Amino acid sequence: MRVWAVVFFGSVLGIASSANAGALDDAAAAERRDDCQTAVRMYRELAAQSVARAFSRLGYFSSIGYCAKRDWLEAANWYSQAADAGDQEAVASLSHIGRNWRFMYRGQPLPSTVYAAIEKAAKKGSAVAQYSLGVMNYPIGDAAFDATRPPPGVTGNLPEAIAWFQRAAVQGDFDSLVSLATAYTEGIGVPQDYVEAHKLLNVAALRVKYADMRTDIIKRRDELATRMTAAQIGEAQKLAREWKPIR
Repeated sequence: MRVWAVVFFGSVLGIASSANAGALDDAAAAERRDDCQTAVRMYRELAAQSVARAFSRLGYFSSIGYCAKRDWLEAANWYSQAADAGDQEAVASLSHIGRNWRFMYRGQPLPSTVYAAIEKAAKKGSAVAQYSLGVMNYPIGDAAFDATRPPPGVTGNLPEAIAWFQRAAVQGDFDSLVSLATAYTEGIGVPQDYVEAHKLLNVAALRVKYADMRTDIIKRRDELATRMTAAQIGEAQKLAREWKPIR
């Protein structure tokens, strides 16, 4: 009897899963024909059943203002639920909102709920979330957050930013590698260290996806090399060859 109950429960889950899949297809079809009201309604019904894909789509709709006014806070709330369900694309979208909030809502502080949601993903090991927390705390390389001459009203947590950039960089996150290279080149939040900066730029150049970005990184690395001795360059190159990402 107990075995039958397990099989029966599994079959019920299978039926529910199939029903949700069909409803997701119908919602996607409504999107394709640009019937936004039907798409939003159907995704909301699926979200009420905790369907992760529905959370993600509703987050996207809110982020672009599909069938409603654009609302990044609502988008972040939907994305955070999708992230909790294991959707890594939602983590990336949530992280994008966090690090770009100051551009979208000038003068309005980032809501603590958004920060907490990104921090939750970062603590689970998401490099993109870790990089975004770094930017949210202190965007190294941004003139408005200059470490020695911050303008009135500008604040930032530089030690916290460095810590998150380091956690993402050891995983091989390109953006964090570049941010840390800038920090070590200029001595922002860390002791100035040309060898470490050169190493990080070497590693970043190998991991970047786009040719134009690689060209820019190599240019920065070569400019830095003009301030270094041959021995320092050799040491940096050796460290770059030995570098391995840590997952």
